[in-house]
Amino acid sequence: MKEIRCTACERGCLLLADSDLYEISVSGNGCERGREYALAECINPVRCATFNVRVAGGSRPVVSSKTARPVAVAKILPLSRMILRLEVQAPIAAGQTLFASLLGERIVATSSVEKEG
Repeated sequence: MKEIRCTACERGCLLLADSDLYEISVSGNGCERGREYALAECINPVRCATFNVRVAGGSRPVVSSKTARPVAVAKILPLSRMILRLEVQAPIAAGQTLFASLLGERIVATSSVEKEG
């Protein structure tokens, strides 16, 4: 049995997901979106992840960034290890792609950094 706080709507229901060998049953949902949310959380949970990326030659040493779309929770740690080694060159514009992996995940800047001097 797994307890999940639903974020699909403003109600914030406490969902209980129980799985056996063949199916997942969900209870506590106040709407159909809650059931779908719980199933997705049990089968393949996804999150948007945020990072600080080092900047060379910029007015600030780092730029805030995030994944362009939600990624599987299992991919966040390997992705963050790659981001630790990443350094981008200034100037950076908000929305600019800083990194794109072979698996399709993109990291985009959420703020701008001007060139130093």
